[in-house]
Amino acid sequence: MAVLEQRSPLDQDDRRQAPGAGAEASVAVQALKSTNVRAGLVAVAMIAGGYALWRLAADNVWVSPLILAHPDDVGTALGDMFATGAVWKNLGATAYVTLIGFLAATTAALLVSFIFVFSESLQKAVYPFLVIIQTFPKVAIAPMIIAAFGYGLFPKVILAALMAFFPVLVNAMVGLTNIHQDQLNLFRSLRAGRWQVLVKLRIPNAITYILPALNTALVLSLIGTIVAEFVSARQGLGFAIQSATQTGSVATTFALLIVLGVFGALIWVAMAILNRLLKNYKQ
Repeated sequence: MAVLEQRSPLDQDDRRQAPGAGAEASVAVQALKSTNVRAGLVAVAMIAGGYALWRLAADNVWVSPLILAHPDDVGTALGDMFATGAVWKNLGATAYVTLIGFLAATTAALLVSFIFVFSESLQKAVYPFLVIIQTFPKVAIAPMIIAAFGYGLFPKVILAALMAFFPVLVNAMVGLTNIHQDQLNLFRSLRAGRWQVLVKLRIPNAITYILPALNTALVLSLIGTIVAEFVSARQGLGFAIQSATQTGSVATTFALLIVLGVFGALIWVAMAILNRLLKNYKQ
């Protein structure tokens, strides 16, 4: 009995520790089952696999060096760009036009969507023309816009805004008009005016539709900026990429494409975080 009495506290300690160990294992398993964790692991695996394939193709000259630069050369080009600071000037110019174009497109799209809500006949008359304009290839109309508005900042902002305008407009229209009839009847019973319905019912309902569109709009604004810099610019990532391509510097071209890709991914992540914060605030 004495032996049993002496062992019982240890057994109790073991029983106390066992659930803790099990909980830690359960947390680890749940983390691996998380969609975000699995997506991150897949992304890392894709990057690693792509880099390995790239290096293998470059080492064995499966593709001409005039088309595919070696990873070591690209790394050297990246280092030189950051060491000299040349990348920051071009990146800053591109980021500035992208942001201005995005803000202009968002503001214009929201204003147009508000007008369409107040005038259904105007919406039916104007909306088809907006769709037609959206189908125009921006690369094709970029020279005409540059020729019409000059070689300054304004035409670049126009191209960036044209790319970002339509997604915000479509989502805003859906959010402003997709209102439950019972809610509209309640506001009408309270004798709310059209402006009150817009501000207190339609806009809050549209926020959940507009926020996802901002992600796409910002990336499209970046694409529009690059297109404008291809056509007419003295600085910017698009201008630098075109200059490197024309001079045959394949490694520099690849390095600039990597910078552009990372920048695009960063602004997308920043908008996703902002969207989540705004959604939490709205809730």
